[in-house]
Amino acid sequence: MSLVTIELFFGMLVFCTCVTWRKLWYLPLAAACAFAYDLLYFPLIASLDSGPLSLLMIAVKSLYYLACFALIVVVLHCCAYATWLESLVIVAAGYAVQHLSYNIFALMMNALHLEQVFPDLNYTVVHVMVFALVCLVIYVVLGRRITVDEHKIRTRWGWIVACVAAIMLMVVFSMVFVQRKPLEVQTVGLLYDSLCTALMLLLVLLGSSNDQLRSDLIAIQQADRLKEQHYEMSKETIEQINIRCHDIRKLVGSLYADDGRMPTPEMIRKVEDNIRIYDSIFHTGNDSLDVLLTGKGLYCSRHGIMFTCMADGAALSFMDRSDLYSLFGNILDNALESAVQVQTGKRVVDLSVQRDGGLLVIHEENYYAANHEPIFKNGMPVTTKTDKANHGLGTRSIAWQVRKYHGELTMNAANEVFSLGIVIPIPDASVPSH
Repeated sequence: MSLVTIELFFGMLVFCTCVTWRKLWYLPLAAACAFAYDLLYFPLIASLDSGPLSLLMIAVKSLYYLACFALIVVVLHCCAYATWLESLVIVAAGYAVQHLSYNIFALMMNALHLEQVFPDLNYTVVHVMVFALVCLVIYVVLGRRITVDEHKIRTRWGWIVACVAAIMLMVVFSMVFVQRKPLEVQTVGLLYDSLCTALMLLLVLLGSSNDQLRSDLIAIQQADRLKEQHYEMSKETIEQINIRCHDIRKLVGSLYADDGRMPTPEMIRKVEDNIRIYDSIFHTGNDSLDVLLTGKGLYCSRHGIMFTCMADGAALSFMDRSDLYSLFGNILDNALESAVQVQTGKRVVDLSVQRDGGLLVIHEENYYAANHEPIFKNGMPVTTKTDKANHGLGTRSIAWQVRKYHGELTMNAANEVFSLGIVIPIPDASVPSH
């Protein structure tokens, strides 16, 4: 019996540290699918594999391994919240781990002459032990530090096609130029194949790591800009307050005319509108959140949007400033974009941020226009704009930030009301003692 598919499944799991599974029982189901596919090896491949090397055997085995790869990609995509691109990258890395472990096992057999020293040894057990050790080492060194994310990969389909092609090329190379060769040639071929496999694996992971570093740099720059934004926003707020105070003085002076007439409702409304700017200044206990909410509040004041917010800023102390700004910035940007499209009476955005035990609970609601009803796919709204590559990033960024902090995200739209809910576990150090 071949173990390629089940090994590929576990090799893939090495890089699934940050993958969220749809249901926990999907994992054993996925493993069962991989095991069932391995059972097909003997009726389909074994008879050809026992004969001489031929073009037919190479073609059939290549198709078998390609189908094995495709099966695990589909299994990962269906059983976890992973996009097709993420699934391809993760499984490609897992295939590299599986192929590398096979080469190490073969090199060990050739170098130590185990078949001659231990003729009764169960080599399947040895193979599994070598595979488990390789998986453990790669997980400790690389797997637990790597996060594969679709939006951090600069070159997408071309890069993925190159990786898949490199994997299949190495498999074919092993079948044609390494297996069934004299011991010396086989050893050199295995070393060369292992080196290429390791380099391919590093290239796959380096592609994600480079974009991770780029993303970290952007986050740092964004955090540094917060200070400048805070200053500029404070200056803008003060200027607006001074202007409004001047207007209020003029309005109050004109409330009672020299002839003693009572103020009209229009005059009183103008005074109330000018005073309402003070509702745009937030003090939540978190400076970064205050900057963001104050800016959005001023925007709402200018566009006739009623923005209500109840926020416990201290509950957000465990989040990085850049993550906080990105998360709430995207939530409110999407809400405000929807709010300006509805009639004046429904221009309402409601946001709440509170601590519930050891959980951070975020809830946002806003109206949306009937002709702009969100379209959901896999529980997430998708952009209806033609330029899909550059739109819809805000929603995906929200999902990424929530996943980064091991939280849960839900979005719903019904009766022209869009609602967003986020639950994130608060680290123990951030939970106040009672």
